[in-house]
Amino acid sequence: MTQDRDRLDRIEASLDRQVAVNAELRATAEALLTVVNVHQQNFERLAVELNADRQQAAADRQQVAIDRQAWQAEIGRIWEYLLQQGGNGRSGEKGRGE
Repeated sequence: MTQDRDRLDRIEASLDRQVAVNAELRATAEALLTVVNVHQQNFERLAVELNADRQQAAADRQQVAIDRQAWQAEIGRIWEYLLQQGGNGRSGEKGRGE
């Protein structure tokens, strides 16, 4: 009977160690899950920010195109005015050296 009791004590001790190891593994897994969840939230937030930045960049490019057309039109109007003024912006006066 002593052998049986010793064997049962060893099995019980082994099970206790296994329960402790399992508890540590579970705690580690839960900590890792928390870290993964934080990274997932950060990833999702960054994805939203990136999408907003892309949309803003597209809007900025459209505004730049509109502004460029407006400036080109203004430069064209100024050019035409200068040509009508004799090329130098002064009425009836030719450029120097002419």
